[in-house]
Amino acid sequence: MKTLNRYLVKHANRTIFVIVAALLSLVSLFGLYEELEDAEAAYGFVDSVSFVLATIPRRLDEVLVYGVFLGYLVTLGRFAETHELTAMRAAGLSPARIILGLAPSLLLWVVLNIFVAEWIAPNADRTAEAQKTQAQYGGADHGVAVGLWMRVDNVYMQVQAIDANGDIWGVTQYVVNNQRELVTTVTAEKGAFDPLTEQWFFSNTTHTDFVNGETRSKHMSMWVWANPITPQLLASSAFLDPDKMSLADLYQQITYANQDNVTTHQIAFWSRLLKPLSYIGLCAFALAAVLGPLREATASFRVTVGIFAGLGFKYLQDLFAPAAIVFNVPAWIGVSIPIILCFAVAIALARRQV
Repeated sequence: MKTLNRYLVKHANRTIFVIVAALLSLVSLFGLYEELEDAEAAYGFVDSVSFVLATIPRRLDEVLVYGVFLGYLVTLGRFAETHELTAMRAAGLSPARIILGLAPSLLLWVVLNIFVAEWIAPNADRTAEAQKTQAQYGGADHGVAVGLWMRVDNVYMQVQAIDANGDIWGVTQYVVNNQRELVTTVTAEKGAFDPLTEQWFFSNTTHTDFVNGETRSKHMSMWVWANPITPQLLASSAFLDPDKMSLADLYQQITYANQDNVTTHQIAFWSRLLKPLSYIGLCAFALAAVLGPLREATASFRVTVGIFAGLGFKYLQDLFAPAAIVFNVPAWIGVSIPIILCFAVAIALARRQV
């Protein structure tokens, strides 16, 4: 059995590598084309190429699950053509046992996806987006202009710029009460975060309180804001969409937003958390399809079916995830439905072959 497992893993990984490389090259070319459409005097060809190269980890994260699915479909289809899959079934191997034989390969790609999505891609994307913003619009007096807005409990905060050290510039806070009435504004020239005390130190700060129709202002050279929100989280909010953030950043965003309704951050969080199940479901579907309706199909037809199946899975994700926001359904339900449907189809196809 160990020899068989190694045989399955070797052929699967080789095919997956080729397909992922082809998909990554294709989406990178499309990405370069989109960047060149936005090119202008201050943001030209070299900047566009640099941006695309820097965002390759994110593109790898996006295509990897579909590359793995197509890789298994092609590999298992090749085994079906050479009757090796029939021999495995005749030897008493169930579909579940064959999937188990592919488990080391599946685990390898899932771990790679997690490593890229959680550590490499977010940092690379933040840097790339910051450099792109600076190239297109230039820097602020301090750092990169972002014009970031975010909510922390009852505080709405605007940040004009973030520098390379994580310091924020041009800070304005609007504090509201439970009736959503403005009670205080805070403006500061600069804010620096102390990770040891988890506090922000704002310099050249002006507080303005609105009390009973009166306005009272006071200036302080230094003011401490006790809030553990980190510069990394602010940078993620400024430069990254929710689906490009790490799980840790998404969790912090959800925690600090403190909202009852389903948000795009919650959808992205559960999509990332449940992504390993997508790998397993698509792998099971690939095996069930090859054992069933695609057993006698040609390789090109299998690839075509695989592409449309992958697109269908993505379209289902794009359909049910926003629907969860619209109907205020728990985010994990909207994310789980396409995965459950994938498993259901795979199980139905496998049972027909038993």
